[in-house]
Amino acid sequence: MTDGALPVLLEDGSRLDWPDAVYEAKVRLRHGLARVEHRIERAPALQRLVEDGGARWAVELRCPKTLLARIDTSDAPRMEVRWEPHEVDGQLYLIPGLLAARDVRLGRDGLNPAWPGGALDAPAGWWLARGRIYAARTLGETILTFREDRTLPDGGMRVASDQGSGQLRFIVSLARDVYPSIRRDRSMQVAGLIGVCGLFPTVFGDAEDVHGALMDDLRGRLAEAGAPAWDEEGYDPARAATAIEPLFPLPELEPEFDDE
Repeated sequence: MTDGALPVLLEDGSRLDWPDAVYEAKVRLRHGLARVEHRIERAPALQRLVEDGGARWAVELRCPKTLLARIDTSDAPRMEVRWEPHEVDGQLYLIPGLLAARDVRLGRDGLNPAWPGGALDAPAGWWLARGRIYAARTLGETILTFREDRTLPDGGMRVASDQGSGQLRFIVSLARDVYPSIRRDRSMQVAGLIGVCGLFPTVFGDAEDVHGALMDDLRGRLAEAGAPAWDEEGYDPARAATAIEPLFPLPELEPEFDDE
């Protein structure tokens, strides 16, 4: 069928193609990593496609600024999706769902009777189920940029603010010997964020009109975590940074999917 005239099971329930069916996705975010658990119920036609390999669980990644557009797929409903820092600038979006792995014919079990008769042939790559859009980048990742600086001594770090693009970002410069570790060592990123938080009192001193939305977001994160803001007594850059980006155990100690 053409012109998009095929049924789609949407997580938000805004279409009634499969009136009794449910598609849900749990998305857990870490730096450079998303763990996704898909679930589909009361859609026997779609479930059969999953079982016979005609459909695969999928997550689409989109970064408008870098033009990143990629789809990762899996035979298993629990999957991991990873991305590298150089692939993303600004916000990254994740859209989970169920994708036709080949040209398939949809059964009508559970399909809305209002659909007209005839074969329902979905081409390879058709989204059979589609989840909500998730903003994958954390606030820390959104406002920080990491760069290599060969003028720094080994083990060195420097932080500065940058408004050259018209949008406030903070530049964390790292010495040549430690810069490569930024991709695999999240504690390096938190260390950079601690340095950046030390700039907040100066950068945000009289900038409410310029950076109001960002300041409101940051202030809300700190208040939610019980941490003083940059213009309050007891402000601590380390406490602020770990309220924005909490420290996590080493990757091998992070919990796997649970049975919630």
